[in-house]
Amino acid sequence: MKRHFTTKRLAALGVLLAAASITFLIESLVPPLLPFAPYVKIGLANCFLLLVIVCFGAGDAFLFLIAKNILTALFTGWFAFMLNLAGSLCAYLAMAGLYAAFSPKVGLISVSIAGAVVSNIARTAVAVLWLEAPSLFVQLPFVCGFGIAAGALVGILTTLCIKYLPERLTNF
Repeated sequence: MKRHFTTKRLAALGVLLAAASITFLIESLVPPLLPFAPYVKIGLANCFLLLVIVCFGAGDAFLFLIAKNILTALFTGWFAFMLNLAGSLCAYLAMAGLYAAFSPKVGLISVSIAGAVVSNIARTAVAVLWLEAPSLFVQLPFVCGFGIAAGALVGILTTLCIKYLPERLTNF
């Protein structure tokens, strides 16, 4: 089934992109939740990414992800762009892949947890390469534990959005 870019569809994606970007920007103002891993965050903007995967498909979600990372880098600076892009791309690949392969059997909470854990592993790997500090891999168990909790929160929020938003807003 080929999807067409209607005005309504494009407007909905634009609103979701704005909401995801604003959520990311607000979250970037919050002090690090793990002082020993300042690049780790809850990732509430992934709620919108997962919503786009479910409602619009993986192709649109990929374009959404690239646009969100470029847009937020314009406002926050390019310093953390590689960390954000690596985490977002890996989360996208994990979430879109799991959702496409196991959609009815695996819930959005599990899909979100996988995306959060993979994102935190990717961010840690980029930090290790960037800072040339392999010792940062020691924090992976803590970072992944945090990712499980954050992924569960994002999955619950996304599930609630899909459940309680009117169908006309989520059916494209």
